[in-house]
Amino acid sequence: MAANRSSEILGVLGGMGPVASAEFLKTIYEYNHSDVEQLSPFVIVLSDPSFPDRTDELLAGASEVLLGKLAAALTTLRQAGANRIVICCMTIHHLLPRLPEQLQSLVISLPDVIFNKLTETGGKHLMICSSGTRQLKLFERHSGWDEAKDLIVWPDQSEQQKIHYEVIYQIKKNRDPHEFLPFLESLLMKYKVESFIAGCSEIHLLAKCFKGPQAARSRYKVIDPLTIVAEAVAGES
Repeated sequence: MAANRSSEILGVLGGMGPVASAEFLKTIYEYNHSDVEQLSPFVIVLSDPSFPDRTDELLAGASEVLLGKLAAALTTLRQAGANRIVICCMTIHHLLPRLPEQLQSLVISLPDVIFNKLTETGGKHLMICSSGTRQLKLFERHSGWDEAKDLIVWPDQSEQQKIHYEVIYQIKKNRDPHEFLPFLESLLMKYKVESFIAGCSEIHLLAKCFKGPQAARSRYKVIDPLTIVAEAVAGES
């Protein structure tokens, strides 16, 4: 007899980059505590690394190819049965308002998850995101910005460049995220904060060093939207 399970099917649009979205899938099952395998979350993953670099394309004003690929990928996941979708790339959320409503409504907005958690927890948090996300003002354009803006601390421009090229792009190349913990902790100490925001999907791997079943660090806290979603999905199964 088949086990009863939730009718929710999560779609994951990954490949931007592949390591981050693969890690997110792993996180979902790490948080799953069901003793019955058949009751584990139902997840459909579409990992497409052929998406052009989001920062380069969007800052150059060349969004049409990205938008077309995004809409096509979300449609594929919807047709496969997904009734909620996570896009494992923060920067490409810039294009969500340009999607048809039937696709927008399926997406679990990672900025929404961050702002909901910010207003719940308070305190100061260092934003760790890509240069594209920062220059596009993805968070400043969010409806929750006015309420939460005093809770976000931004690194200076030289540090932002290091985060983008020497941390995010290196994690994309499958470098061990533990290599970057000293740099991240030095920023947290410099800005005198006890928490950071994982504002990029690659930073999910760093966030797991501070939160999760196998966390190696505990001094600092983190607001990581992918971990928050993974916990919620696993809890619903």
